[in-house]
Amino acid sequence: MERSSWSRFVQGRHLLKTALFVGGSVLAATMFLLTHQSVSRLQHEVSTTSQLLAEFSAQASIPAARDPQLQRIFSELIQNIDFPIIITDTLGTPRAWHGIGTAPSLVSTEALDSLSLHLAVSPATVERVRGIRDRVAELDRIHKAIPMREPRTKQLIGMLHHGEPALMNRLRWMPFLTVAGVGLLLLLGMYGLAGIRQAEKRSIWVGMAKETAHQLGTPLSSLMGWIELLRGHAESAPPGGAVQIPREELAETLADMERDIDRLNKVAQRFSHIGSPPQLQLQDVTPLVREAVQYVRRRLPQRDGVVELRERYEEVPPINLNRELIEWAVENLLTNALTALDKHPGVIEVAVERRARTEEVEIVIGDNGRGMSREEQGRAFETGYSTKRRGWGLGLALARRVVEEYHAGRIGIRHSAPGQGTIMVIRFPT
Repeated sequence: MERSSWSRFVQGRHLLKTALFVGGSVLAATMFLLTHQSVSRLQHEVSTTSQLLAEFSAQASIPAARDPQLQRIFSELIQNIDFPIIITDTLGTPRAWHGIGTAPSLVSTEALDSLSLHLAVSPATVERVRGIRDRVAELDRIHKAIPMREPRTKQLIGMLHHGEPALMNRLRWMPFLTVAGVGLLLLLGMYGLAGIRQAEKRSIWVGMAKETAHQLGTPLSSLMGWIELLRGHAESAPPGGAVQIPREELAETLADMERDIDRLNKVAQRFSHIGSPPQLQLQDVTPLVREAVQYVRRRLPQRDGVVELRERYEEVPPINLNRELIEWAVENLLTNALTALDKHPGVIEVAVERRARTEEVEIVIGDNGRGMSREEQGRAFETGYSTKRRGWGLGLALARRVVEEYHAGRIGIRHSAPGQGTIMVIRFPT
């Protein structure tokens, strides 16, 4: 996969994540508005129904007292209401009710008339009426009582107290439950997308590691065969014989080839460790850092004063490490620092020290290069992100994987600013 294709892939994942978030937010807002509108409409219908019932009760109350058929219709109308309702007279005595937990048959009309006239009634009736009056107070806190007036004289003849249907109490929470449900689904979707992305990253790393180890195996075997062949010819040829290469030069060439093969072997071992859990050993980190620094130093520009590489090593306790992987991570940081240099002379400072407060061992790599903006710092460790024209965006991502997933350490940017350089730090628990 070319770098441009990889960048488009990474950008596409970000766009998908953004689209999922925006789409979920719009869906949650739409569901909230629709549900809230439905609940408001139902509340309006309940209020309108209660008002009409109050007007009907006011007109029907006097005839209903004389007409048995109208009284039956009036009772059936109240019984079919699906919300609590209580009708009281001008003295506050309940005269009709429904949906409050007390059956109308438990309190007779004669007993209510006796209470209005302050006559003696049974204690059970007094207790029931007191409970109904308590419900009147509860309903009035929900909705203002509706006055009932005589149609012709407009004289007050009672009050209608009403609550809300049981369904209304449940529907009132529906907008918030809907938003919470959509939000939960959105979070699960984001979590699932993040999991898929991490799985894809792991598959990329493992596949790249195995493929690289496989690809390096063939040339390594061939190079080792050639070295043995050249060494055999050099040792068997007589002085001044057919060997055209001087012995000293041939020996130096073979030594260089052996070093390169050692390097290729080390690269193969590094990639093989990425594809499987590495073996950690308790050891001093300083020699590992020194070796990585020396490898980079041999590849610095040859002109004097172009790049200055400074080293500072403190005495630190041994930690559990995998030698090949830590060298690799440090080399990646050094390579990044080297490519970021834009001043003359360029300076790279490497230090191994012990953090006094936390007792952690730190590898600090700083440079006086171009530095990074806040946005670049936030994405520096993302797989596929690179500020270099020819970069693949794998070096820092690989270093983070090595340090955090395989060594339980931490890697981050201690300080960076445009034009002021960058300080990277790796921390290991002791």
